[in-house]
Amino acid sequence: MNGVFSPGQNAPLTARAVRFTVSATVPVDLCAFVVDDRLQVASSDDVVFYNQPRTQGVRLDGDMIVVELDALRAGTRVLCAAGTDSAQRVSTSLADLSGTPLVSFEVETSGAETALLCWELYPHNGNWKMRALGQGYAGGLGEMFTAHGVEVDDDPPPPVQLQPSAPATSDATPSFEWLWKIFEDAARSAAAYIAAHEYAQHRLDDELSAAVADPATRTGAAAETARALAHRRCEELNAAAEKRHREDTSSLTDELRAIDVTLHASLASWTSPAWNTLRTTSDGIRVGELSAPERGTLRVPLCVPLPMRRPLWIDGDDAASQQIVTALALRLLAAQPGTRIDVVDPAGALVELRELTAPVLAGPPVLGIGGVAPKLKGLADSAELTALSMSTDPAAAHLEPRVLVLAGMPHGYSSDDLMQIIRLTQLSGAQHISIVIAGASDSVVDDPAYRILLEQSQHLPSSDDGHFADPWTGSDWTFTPDVIPADAVLLRRVVATLGTA
Repeated sequence: MNGVFSPGQNAPLTARAVRFTVSATVPVDLCAFVVDDRLQVASSDDVVFYNQPRTQGVRLDGDMIVVELDALRAGTRVLCAAGTDSAQRVSTSLADLSGTPLVSFEVETSGAETALLCWELYPHNGNWKMRALGQGYAGGLGEMFTAHGVEVDDDPPPPVQLQPSAPATSDATPSFEWLWKIFEDAARSAAAYIAAHEYAQHRLDDELSAAVADPATRTGAAAETARALAHRRCEELNAAAEKRHREDTSSLTDELRAIDVTLHASLASWTSPAWNTLRTTSDGIRVGELSAPERGTLRVPLCVPLPMRRPLWIDGDDAASQQIVTALALRLLAAQPGTRIDVVDPAGALVELRELTAPVLAGPPVLGIGGVAPKLKGLADSAELTALSMSTDPAAAHLEPRVLVLAGMPHGYSSDDLMQIIRLTQLSGAQHISIVIAGASDSVVDDPAYRILLEQSQHLPSSDDGHFADPWTGSDWTFTPDVIPADAVLLRRVVATLGTA
């Protein structure tokens, strides 16, 4: 393959070793990072640059960086980058070891960036892919190093001195990671699609301006031909971008359809055969889907990893939010065998949830204001005892997985009640408790504990007009929350699988 990429565009990489080169009108320093799926190095040894020319699978060889894919550690990917003395546009390319060009990429700057991420080489479903990046850092190589987990000694002069950083860790296992990588591919494809359209329009504007710049030639047949040619080039660029995006969408849709039967039920669709039996622990739950109708039909599952580090807060307290809360609770119960549920529902609104989960309730649901305080204090005290037990004898500690659903927030909850919930989120022994909150996201409530809980939670809108910016490119997506199946037969099958009916 030999082509010119735009930002975010990706393609399969068949060569087992590649050369990364950069050309510019100013001096260039090449560097590379061997990173995990979160784009963080395990230590300073995983950076290759002029002061450290080699690490496992990657080396600086004169004016190029050579990456040998088979020599890399399992589970890693490589970021190829460049630093310049001043902000300049650079031309980058990847070639195989014989020097045969594979792809090229023109990296633009906004006028301030002196360090540029150019390419990403990453594993995907047993194969390798390459992706054009184009992300710049105005703070130069030092800022780039820090962004990828390397501590930088600021003492001049160069070369840059690197200090070891803590190894990056990941709670995710392949099922959650798989879906997250599909989302990343979808985000990069969307960014490439948007960038290509913007480039086509920018080029059209420039060519039309050039066609009328000379008053002597701005009219007549030649001018009309120039304008027609400019519009045709714009249409061709847009058509090529749309074709690539349609191909990406089709490929990702097929992949999602194929893996739905292999995912853990907590991550799969409600119709997946994965709900026929539950035997293992999951590393995440599906909370909804992301789509962009203006960019096509692709719908990507949005998932959160387990164990949950923050409460999930459903912004709303109506029938729609109750459907979402019930769906999240069922998925959390499915995620780990033996999970039990506590329901705090002062207004008695979650009737269906209580009925569906009755056999696995950890205790009677709290259906009045009077029962809220003792229930929450009891859970927090128990979590504190568990944390103390774990600190003295981790092997003897018994962590029973629990789901705690809190409805009607903040009505019916005192400031002390809110502090008990915050205790639950902070205790290390409470990490086996997944908390789901439903209620008004009301910033005018005059209670510091409420504001703390509001800020600490991960918020999900209860309607399908919510918006979500992906973490890689910032592209806009429409979020549609997950709800329980409307099909009563299907819902009974799901519940029966959980052992709750």
